Order: sequence, then C-alpha cells, then structure tokens
Amino acid sequence: MTRFAKVGPPANEAGVNGIFAPIKVHRTFEAVIERIIDAIDAHGLGEGDRLPNEKEMALLLEVSRPTLRQALRILETSGVLRIKPGQAGGVFVASGMIPLDVLGKNIAHESHQVAELIATRRLLEPIVYHLAAEHATEEELGRIEDTIRLMELHLADPKMVRRADGMFHRRIAHAARNPILLRAMSGIYRQLSPLRGALDNDERHGRHMIEVHSRLVDAMRARDHDRLETILQQTFIDLEAEFNVGTPYSVRWVDAGTPAGPRETGPPKN
Repeated sequence: MTRFAKVGPPANEAGVNGIFAPIKVHRTFEAVIERIIDAIDAHGLGEGDRLPNEKEMALLLEVSRPTLRQALRILETSGVLRIKPGQAGGVFVASGMIPLDVLGKNIAHESHQVAELIATRRLLEPIVYHLAAEHATEEELGRIEDTIRLMELHLADPKMVRRADGMFHRRIAHAARNPILLRAMSGIYRQLSPLRGALDNDERHGRHMIEVHSRLVDAMRARDHDRLETILQQTFIDLEAEFNVGTPYSVRWVDAGTPAGPRETGPPKN
C-alpha cells in the first residue's frame, strides 16, 4: 500500500509565513482631504474664504463628485469647512485652525512606534526648517507668525493651542518648497498630535511653545542657521522627554557653500 508523507515547507522557508503585512490602500477621499488642507495652509485662507464650487473642485482635483462629497462631509463635520446650499451658497473655510487628526488615521500607541515617529521627525524636520529659512518670503513668515498670535489668543484652550501649533509647522513645511517633505511631515504631525493631546498641556506649556516658536521664526528671518540648529536640537530633547523616549540619531545642517578649513597633513599621530 502506498503511503503519503505529510509535506511541509522546506526548512529554509519555515519562517516566511510572518514576513508579509496586509496592504493598506490610501483611499482617494483621504488624498482629497489632504489636498484641501494643503491649499488652505498654502494660501493662508481663513474663516469665510470661499473655495471653488463642487463641480470646479472635482475637475481641478480630477476626482469623482461622490469622492469629493465624502471628503467635504468629513471636513465639514470636523469644523474645517462650511457648506451652504443654494445658488448663493458654496464651500467656505469655517476655520483655519485645522485639527491634525481630521483623517482619523490609525495612531501608533506602542512606545517603539512613538519613538520611531519622533526619530523620523528628528531626521527630517531640521531639513524642513533650514530650507524654509532659505526660501520663505516675508509674507510667508508673517503667516507663520499669525499662528503664534493664535496660540496667544487661545492660550487657555490646550486643544486650540495644539491646532495653532499644527498650522505653525505645516506653514513652515510649505515654505520649504519641497512637496515630498511636506507630505512626510504632515503625516508625522497628524500621528503625533492626538498623542500629545493626551498629555498634560497647561498654560505654562503653551507659553513655552509660544516662546520657542517665536525664537524659531526670528532665526529663520535672520537666516541664522547656527541659531536655528541650536533651538531645534533643544526642542527635540524636550520632545523626547515629553514622550519619555530616546532617539539615537539626528542630522545637522552643514552649509555646503562654506569652504572647509585647511586639512592637517603628515604622518598620523601616536
């Protein structure tokens, strides 16, 4: 009688079953939400400003109207947009104070994931700030400073302070003139914001943020990269302490236009 042996995976494939994670497709309406938020930030739009109508917006974004309506409903529910029906109606900005977690993305709660987010921010954010210092116009710096004034105005409301803080960082990312960095940093800010909301943010913390943000803008306006770097590195130390995590690496701005000093030559020293 023929016997059939149980056949399993080859020995070298025994551990492959866990190497794949489910594919998470970026839904179109989420991309529409991001694009609308980017436009509000980039143009400094505020309460009452009108956006293109639904038909025009769908054509500009090259999406279907049902997809656009889904994005608009979420933004209206989140308090970002106000939609008025009828001939005299339209799509209006309800508030420039955009909640960073408007997409309701999955947030990393495990400590190692938070550490990875902060480590990535520490690697990318200095590049964003130094590029913004090089490229930002006085008008853009003024819009960035507007967010600091919003923080001062809403100092007693930690939620509104965090929203203004989000606007501050996004407007700097826009001023860097690098759309890839903008999208990367927007994703990081969106994931960290709800976690920061769970921390104890009192008025003292808000005043400290205002003071640091003002110093950052002053350094960018002066294009003082050394001062900007010093402030940034301290903010990362504070951020890591706030989340009780450590990151083992960082980057520093180097002015490629500055010639290096004379190199010492000769036999190696003992």
